[in-house]
Amino acid sequence: MIIDSHQHFVRLARHPEVEGFRQSQLSGKNPDGLPSISDADVRKSLEQVISLMDSRAIDVAFASPRAKAMATHEGTAEQNAIWADLNNGLILRACQLNPGRFAPVGMLGQHPSCPSEHVAKQIERWAKEGFVAFNFDPDGTGGRWQNPPFTGQHNYPVFEAAQALDVPLVLHGSESINKNFPHTAVQYLVADITGFVQLMMAGDLFRDFPRLRFLIPHGGGALPCQIGRWRAIAKYNSWASPDEILGNGNVFVDTCIYNRLNMQMLFDAVPLDNILFGSECDGAFPGVVNDETHDHYDNTRRYVDDSNLSAAGKDRIYAANARRVYPRAARWVPA
Repeated sequence: MIIDSHQHFVRLARHPEVEGFRQSQLSGKNPDGLPSISDADVRKSLEQVISLMDSRAIDVAFASPRAKAMATHEGTAEQNAIWADLNNGLILRACQLNPGRFAPVGMLGQHPSCPSEHVAKQIERWAKEGFVAFNFDPDGTGGRWQNPPFTGQHNYPVFEAAQALDVPLVLHGSESINKNFPHTAVQYLVADITGFVQLMMAGDLFRDFPRLRFLIPHGGGALPCQIGRWRAIAKYNSWASPDEILGNGNVFVDTCIYNRLNMQMLFDAVPLDNILFGSECDGAFPGVVNDETHDHYDNTRRYVDDSNLSAAGKDRIYAANARRVYPRAARWVPA
């Protein structure tokens, strides 16, 4: 069994009716009803994804809406809640139309003006529908980073809901309006790095929520090559060390790393129990080929397969850890 814990239904989010709905929202028209997307259109949007999954022998993927489309800095709180529900409904339908292949991960209607109690209610609603986790933007200001650290008490209702419902929060960045931070090249990785360090700084968070779990995408950002620096600054500032928050089972990372060297660095730096397989299959850079491997950069499975991990270690990364960290996935993942 191979479970891809990090996938986005990009083509589904880019359906003209879906993008048109958002454009209407942001222009102030606020459509009266949600767009009507046929089951045939949903299936067609996933053909390329399923084909790649089959060619790479990926059995199941935890799929979420397009990360850039979260755009939590745009619109209003009311619009973003509707926008998130629209995308979550499409994700759910895609999973239901492809039983045994996908498990739904949700978008949240975050906005700088939105009370976190409203976001918590959205978690409760979609968890009842079977969602296994939720993407959470640690910025929310479009790459301006003007909010207080996301770990503060202003987000405690969100953390209470996530812990009570036993769903991880995936700290994934979204669109950036900061020209210094292109979203796929910089903003996502800034969100990874900032998210991990803010968790180290948040002294009370895991005392208040000992069973709360976060997944940091893209290998934890700088974690594979800068864990020594973070250990040093944790001692210097009396923060929790990376090893502490990893060892306590509160923080996990995925394998969305696009070369063999850095993948091995991840395995050397982070306990295997904290690493989940992820590939962004047909996500960030669809079709872009690595001249050295003559394969797509995002075929991260090849870097795991080529590593010096034991078969048991690979099994933990490929499936066992995902089943443990995402307990609600049992509903969607074949035994």
